[in-house]
Amino acid sequence: MKSLAIEREYGSGGRAIGKMIAEKYHIPFYDGDLLVQAANDYGISLDILKQYDEMKAGSILYNIVLATKLTSQENLELLNQLYYGIEQTILKINAEGPAVFIGRCSTEILKDHEDVYRIFVTSSDVEERIHRIKETEQVSETQAKQKVKQKDRQREQYFKYWTEKKWKDRDNYDATYDTAVLGIEQCAELIMEELSR
Repeated sequence: MKSLAIEREYGSGGRAIGKMIAEKYHIPFYDGDLLVQAANDYGISLDILKQYDEMKAGSILYNIVLATKLTSQENLELLNQLYYGIEQTILKINAEGPAVFIGRCSTEILKDHEDVYRIFVTSSDVEERIHRIKETEQVSETQAKQKVKQKDRQREQYFKYWTEKKWKDRDNYDATYDTAVLGIEQCAELIMEELSR
């Protein structure tokens, strides 16, 4: 069985798909916070995280990019060390067996691994994304609309910063799944078929 690396639009259901697959196959599931925890378990030092609020909106590394503003060589080196720690953690976890990785450029970090299925999850129905965010995060429609724009922009910038590639470019992935067309469950079923090949 292959590992699964997912990049996804905010509110598309990509994280839900990843969790569903991890639970079905009883394999580990890693998003940003769990990757930091795993890095610590592996003895990979991510001490820089203690200097920043890990619970802000957006990805941890994206927040650090904003916080440091890359004003000095020292900050740039710390940022690179942090990314290297996440990268090494993803590689070590994958070497141990199948897992599900959410974001953090895992699709790019694992691009040369034949035992990894790399996907992008989108939803061509923005209203569906907004509705999903309203439900899962208990926010107003206005807040959900703002979050869609903000989170997608953050993810796009984060991916471009580390990979120098366009986040939504289909050439970066083995496949793209549209939850507005297929639904979350159908996407998960199709992905599981691919993982078992």
